[in-house]
Amino acid sequence: MDQSKKFLAFSIVFASILISGSLVFLGVKMSSAPTNVLDIPEEKPAQLTGDFSDDDAFLGDKDAPITVVEFSDFQCPYCRNFFNETLPLIKKEYIDTGKVKFVYRDYPLSSHKGAFPAALASECAREQGKDEAFFAMHNKIFEGQNALGQGTVNITDKSLISYAEELDLDMDQFNKCFEEEKYKDEIYKDLADGQEARISGTPGFIINGQVVVGAQPFSTFKEIFENILTNN
Repeated sequence: MDQSKKFLAFSIVFASILISGSLVFLGVKMSSAPTNVLDIPEEKPAQLTGDFSDDDAFLGDKDAPITVVEFSDFQCPYCRNFFNETLPLIKKEYIDTGKVKFVYRDYPLSSHKGAFPAALASECAREQGKDEAFFAMHNKIFEGQNALGQGTVNITDKSLISYAEELDLDMDQFNKCFEEEKYKDEIYKDLADGQEARISGTPGFIINGQVVVGAQPFSTFKEIFENILTNN
């Protein structure tokens, strides 16, 4: 083989190595890039200090030994799974028995366009009927999505207004509150506090300072609760 052919063969092999190496590097970069909408790293502190319940709506005894703070997105299918499958069991066994105070805080992700209006609607309902009305709206929002199917479904303003009517709210007051986005600062504060707590996805929970992320099964919460109750 003459020198020119040898050089050509060497160049082809060398170029192939460079391309392969670039693709591997690109694959590593893509797999390690943050995928969460909020770009919060997955590393979270094992234990948080401070009260993350703020003045948000809650279920249960305010003086319960365990406080669960949920950061949730009304349009998140995993949050809906938690609502459907796990929250009823927590309510029956721990909230209704005075062992858990359950706090709901808004964490609408930017990818879910219906989450922020739904959060506004629930806060506007609370304005009229306090925490009871908040959770009544909360339930209607998730149940309305159940009726539409699995996954991420659309939450329309029309549906939110319909839920308010079903709850017998003063519609003039509700519509004014909703249209003026009266509680947007409250929702933004929830978002900021969730980011401070390193909540990287929804649903995210703080249980007496311990961060738990994802729609975990009831058994996960039960184990945490029982450990807290045993050690208190």
